[in-house]
Amino acid sequence: MTAAGNRQLERYDLLERIAVGGMAEVFLAKAYGAHGFEKTVAIKRILPDLARTGEFEERFIDEAKLAVGLSHANIVQVLDFGRDDDTLFLVLEYVDGIDLAALLARYRSRGQTVPLPAAFHIAIELARGLDYAHQRGVVHRDVSPSNILLSRAGDVKIADFGIAVPDARGLRQPSQRRRIMGKWRYMSPEQTRGEEVGTRSDLFAAGAVLFELFTGDKLFPGDEPEQIMANIHDMDIPSASSRRP
Repeated sequence: MTAAGNRQLERYDLLERIAVGGMAEVFLAKAYGAHGFEKTVAIKRILPDLARTGEFEERFIDEAKLAVGLSHANIVQVLDFGRDDDTLFLVLEYVDGIDLAALLARYRSRGQTVPLPAAFHIAIELARGLDYAHQRGVVHRDVSPSNILLSRAGDVKIADFGIAVPDARGLRQPSQRRRIMGKWRYMSPEQTRGEEVGTRSDLFAAGAVLFELFTGDKLFPGDEPEQIMANIHDMDIPSASSRRP
């Protein structure tokens, strides 16, 4: 984690950087109000080197517009959206805990698997959050362990709608090849080909996540994108019970 120098972003104090990705960085922050009110939040902003790039700014605005309309217990809530100098930022609900990728890595390092009651709880809550988004015509496109947050209180929340799109079934424009974005190991076959994706693509990704959650094994092995893609297209899918009785 990197200290943020306690600098301010409008009415928010940035405390420390807690995550960084290809497009944005996330800070732990405090929001202040009247009569001593304060609230811990997470602030996501475009990386400084990308802040002046029109494509990334447009994607960030699209994320804000999609995510602000999603209000559900299993989706990280967007609280505010703004601009500071040349940088756009999102204010998000802070989830005090870890992501599913970290939890799986922790159990894997011990040679253990996630206990079944906990795995079922995570699976059910993930399905509820995805169903809510899908019912509102939003396709996440990046359902993966690192985007599933687990709070210390037992909450399960889907995060990062940065590459989400409206369901292709609701679009009237002709189908066109899209830039491939997301994590290869959890992509549907159509997403690896850069085709339009719908809610079924998210369900395919969720299936890969749940296989790993219950068995501790990644569903599609491989170290390089080409090898992973070949497995996604051609591999016989093993049963989870063959890996964990």
